[in-house]
Amino acid sequence: MNTALFTLYLGVFKRIARTAALSPFDAQERHRLGELYALYSPPTPASDLPEDPYKLPKTDILELAHLDKNLLLEGVNECGFGHVTEFEVKVISQLVNQLQPRRIFEIGTFQGRTTLNMALNSPADAQIVTLDLPPSELNQTQMQIEKTEEMYVKKTESGERFKGHPLASKITQVFGDSATYDYSPYHHQMDLVFIDGSHAYEYVLSDTKNALQLVRKGGTILWHDYTNWEGVRRALNDYYQSGNPVFRNLRHIGGTSIAVLTVS
Repeated sequence: MNTALFTLYLGVFKRIARTAALSPFDAQERHRLGELYALYSPPTPASDLPEDPYKLPKTDILELAHLDKNLLLEGVNECGFGHVTEFEVKVISQLVNQLQPRRIFEIGTFQGRTTLNMALNSPADAQIVTLDLPPSELNQTQMQIEKTEEMYVKKTESGERFKGHPLASKITQVFGDSATYDYSPYHHQMDLVFIDGSHAYEYVLSDTKNALQLVRKGGTILWHDYTNWEGVRRALNDYYQSGNPVFRNLRHIGGTSIAVLTVS
């Protein structure tokens, strides 16, 4: 390397070193550091940037409901693996408190914590139907569920959180495979449908089709695990990008894994 080129590189190195050392304390030096980064770091081509896998536009709970500090909540601090999170229970409860649905259908009961909190915040005369797959039918489902979901089916008791609760009279438990269950007695009657059953792609597609048959015009559908399970994400992305006007207002509630749709 000739002397002139060496001197040039040394000068550049000294400039960068001085700017980096002073930048935490001097706004002008921070600006210079940014200019140097832009000069010596070429921009990443758009084709090399990772694609955002989440296609649903975001909304916010503050856009959907007026916050009520007097929500009735139970078990929100006991969120374990497989549960909706503490914040998500509050978001769902807030939406129920705001919408005041009198007819609710839940696909996927698990321990019934979300079921109970919906009962706590719905009108006194509300009725909740919650559907769960019994362990005896685990190997007889119409479509393949995710292998890691089997533990949620093989639980001690479905809906144990609301058993014996004073509001258990608002809740009707039914059992079966959500892909083959006869929903016809409830068609177009539900103010709210909450989908938190199998997270396998084909099941989310099927549960969504059934939810659209269950919900009345102006009713609401909620999905859990949009950001947690690939099958849920793919299914909802596909519905949103399908061009079907039913799904044009499908949104992801920021800070949660919940998606929401008001059916017009």
